[in-house]
Amino acid sequence: MSRSETDTAPPAADGGPGLLPYFLILGGMSAGLASIMTLLAELRSELGFSEAGIGLAIGAGFGAAFVATLVMAPHADRGKAPTLLRVGIVLGICGLLILAISDNLWHFVAGRIVFGFALGTAGPGARRTVIVADPDNLGRNMGRLGAWDVGGFVIGPLVAAVLNGVGGFRLTFWVFAGLLVLLLPMSWRARPDTAARDTEGLGFRGLFRIRRLVGAFFVVAAYFVFIGAMEAVWILELDTRGASSMVIGIGLTMAALPIPLLSPWGGVLAQRYGARRWAIGSLSVLSLAIVFYGIVPGVLWLLIVTMLTSVLEGFGFPSAPMLVAAAVTEERQASAQGLMGAVELATGAVAAIAFSVLYGATDDLMVWICTSAVMVVLLAIGAVLTRPPDRQPVRPGVPFGLIRRLFE
Repeated sequence: MSRSETDTAPPAADGGPGLLPYFLILGGMSAGLASIMTLLAELRSELGFSEAGIGLAIGAGFGAAFVATLVMAPHADRGKAPTLLRVGIVLGICGLLILAISDNLWHFVAGRIVFGFALGTAGPGARRTVIVADPDNLGRNMGRLGAWDVGGFVIGPLVAAVLNGVGGFRLTFWVFAGLLVLLLPMSWRARPDTAARDTEGLGFRGLFRIRRLVGAFFVVAAYFVFIGAMEAVWILELDTRGASSMVIGIGLTMAALPIPLLSPWGGVLAQRYGARRWAIGSLSVLSLAIVFYGIVPGVLWLLIVTMLTSVLEGFGFPSAPMLVAAAVTEERQASAQGLMGAVELATGAVAAIAFSVLYGATDDLMVWICTSAVMVVLLAIGAVLTRPPDRQPVRPGVPFGLIRRLFE
């Protein structure tokens, strides 16, 4: 911290001042992204996109969010988080409108780029605010942010499937753009946090010299190898197995449902037992379980296995951002979370493109075996780098200065 390691953030009520706008808007933007994912198979059918073309568009969205995260995150450490939230939601509206009028691959790529930039702009400031507003309840609040974020993915596919059945993919994107317009006034209720700020303008300087932070990034990358594979392959495999757009939408909703339900509880447990143990443990089990995606037959069994793995995701979802938060001081939180977002997006982009190509050349079983292997390697590196110097178990304390003891 800029003053001392024992400083604490101001008292917070019900999750911290000004957190609700961040929760709602990120949830709405996640729903918009989920609608795009849900309609990938429809776009392949209606507009003739290839698997490689879809992978390119997904990768472009990840890449745009990557750039936005690196450019915008340091500004959140200087008190600009509410402004970033407003810019993000406006860009999100523009991205969905472009998708609504798209009629070829390059229009779709452009819309994904704008929407990706929106996500990368709003995300780091939201995470910083949630982390520093109420450190005593860090795990609970990170879990709530995750619940709203993933909750958009739970609701979005079902709504998108219904709207697509009524008026096609264009109506779907128009409606989700309208949803973000309705949430736009909420962004003016967001307030800057009162925690220590990066008054020296350090930005990202020196962060890669923090061994534990680099190790946390490897853990994050392991999860987003899985996310990239999911976005590029899972829905297309459902379509290949004969699922309709409605079944895909309902299936994606049901498969993701355990994550928002369990995420707040998972955050509390991660704070109680240590974010390092919780993150590496849950992702290790997940990396083994996903191989069954390619083993089980039919649509129903794939959805059942996905729901079971979502339970693991729900419990572990908040722990990786907490691991990153634990590695840096208060005034560097947005920059660290921004770098984490960049790692997520770069990993997701590479994974989406690579696994979409692999899927086109082989089958889904080979994709999930390779995904599992890459995750295991990244988790092993992360486990070594985040290991405490004394190798003794450490339980986290609750004041902000002790958030750094979330390692064990």
